Amino acid sequence: MHLFDQAITLTPIDGDLFSGTTNPAWGNFIGPFGGITAAVLLNAVMQHPSLLGEPIAQTINYCTAVADGPFEIEAKPVRTNRSTQHWVLTMMQSAQVVMTGTVVTAARREAWSGQDATMPTVNPPTSYPHTERKAPMRWLERYEMRPIVGGIPSVMDESESNSLSQLWVKDSVER
Repeated sequence: MHLFDQAITLTPIDGDLFSGTTNPAWGNFIGPFGGITAAVLLNAVMQHPSLLGEPIAQTINYCTAVADGPFEIEAKPVRTNRSTQHWVLTMMQSAQVVMTGTVVTAARREAWSGQDATMPTVNPPTSYPHTERKAPMRWLERYEMRPIVGGIPSVMDESESNSLSQLWVKDSVER
C-alpha cells in the first residue's frame, strides 16, 4: 500500500465515527503535515456510507497541533439536497478537539463551465534536475521535485526577490 494510502487509512467505529493514527512518514515540525491531516478528514467523508457525489469544497480549522498517535474523526452529514451534501467534521485526540472542518460534496450535472487555467509552456520533467537534498520536514521526502523557476528556498530568510515557483512534482514512490 502506498504511504499516502497508509497515512489516510481509517477504521469505521460506529455510524459517523472513524479511528486512525498519524503516520511518521508525514512528520512536520510538530506532529503530521497539515495537508495529510486534511486528507484524513476528507477520507472520513469519502468512506461514509451516506456519501452523495464527490467533494467540491473543504474548509479545515486547525484548533491546535495534531500530536503523533491515535485520533478519532466524526464525519456527520448535516444537510442533503438533490445535488449537494454538507458535512461537519471533528478530529479528537485524548478527548480534546484538535481539528474541525466542513466539506461540501455534489453530484455533478451538466452545466455551464468556466475557463480552466492553462498549463505553462515548459520542457518535459526530465529536462530539469531532480533536487536531492535532505528535507527539513519528512513529508517533503514523499515527492520528487524538479524546479523550473524558483523552487524551495534553502534558507528561509526572506532574501528571495520573487515568490514565483514552478516545479514538476510527482510522488517519489509511484501510487
